[in-house]
Amino acid sequence: MQLFRTGLGLALGLCLALAFFAQPQTAAAAATAAENDGRPLVVTTVERPPFTFFENGQPVRGFSTDLWDEIARRIDREYRYRPAESFKDMLDQVRERQADLAVANISITAEREQYLDFSLPIYDSGLKILIRAENGQPSLLQLFWESGAVQLIVGATLILLVIAHLMWWFEGGKQPYFRKEWPGGVWDAFWWAFIIVTMGGFELERPRGRFSRVLAVFWIIVGLFFISTFTAKITTALTVGELSSSISGWQDLKNRKVGVPKGTTMERFALKHGLNTATFDDFQQALAALEKGKVFAVLADAPVADYYASQISDGEVVTVGETFAPDKIGIALQDGSPLREPINRALLQIIEDGTYAEIRQRYFGN
Repeated sequence: MQLFRTGLGLALGLCLALAFFAQPQTAAAAATAAENDGRPLVVTTVERPPFTFFENGQPVRGFSTDLWDEIARRIDREYRYRPAESFKDMLDQVRERQADLAVANISITAEREQYLDFSLPIYDSGLKILIRAENGQPSLLQLFWESGAVQLIVGATLILLVIAHLMWWFEGGKQPYFRKEWPGGVWDAFWWAFIIVTMGGFELERPRGRFSRVLAVFWIIVGLFFISTFTAKITTALTVGELSSSISGWQDLKNRKVGVPKGTTMERFALKHGLNTATFDDFQQALAALEKGKVFAVLADAPVADYYASQISDGEVVTVGETFAPDKIGIALQDGSPLREPINRALLQIIEDGTYAEIRQRYFGN
């Protein structure tokens, strides 16, 4: 009986030990099998130059696609593309496990990390504003106000009224030009002072009183200063206006209609900051609305915005302001994907051996 109990105890112990050591090996084997199951990976993407360029509805090149092609070669996996209809559709395909991964200008965010996994960052990005070129220049009224010319005119007018009253007080009735009665005489003196400011002199009999003559000389000098200052301000304002935009940051879009693609970081940023947004299923639809004047501006990833403005729009659309809301772009994977580690290892190798720099320079220059 004792021998039976001892044998039973040893058998139970052996079973527990086998179960303990076999579980991690089984999990590791399952992960390896999933990683190398031999089937072509399904890769989804959308058209986002310079990250992805499409021809006949299929991605053919781009920063993200070239980089993924190199990664796939190094992890020895075949793949096929499954183009998405929109940015949201692309992420949903990965989330719903219809695709193994997605490549494009995909920002790594805390919200997306809840239902997706990401590779190491492949590009530092942010947001930028696109507007039509004609909307980028401030109006003449805005330039006039911002130049300080209005304040200068108001100040000069107040001084001119003071000078007119003083001249009328000392010269009123002493010569035919300055009437004695008020306010007619003040108006005569006001016109006299205005002509001096604008023309630098006055073809009339000189003031008779000593104080009046000193006042006239003083006002001629002030007039020269006023005209030169006023001209300089207007010239500077017009020059700066040619080089600057009425929109310098996203804060200037508060009362404007802003187009954003649905399901993107641009949409979340616009809603978070209370911008008047118009959402579109796709980035191309937002750009079309911008070009037709249906929205004042479009928010886009900075490299996408720069590429579109410089290479595609023919000068009709421009970027304004600095890059804001900085973020990082990565490859989106299914939650818990076994592909994450081999992709990251390959990506580090690509960075270390200089291949990444070559691909980046191909599409973004130095």
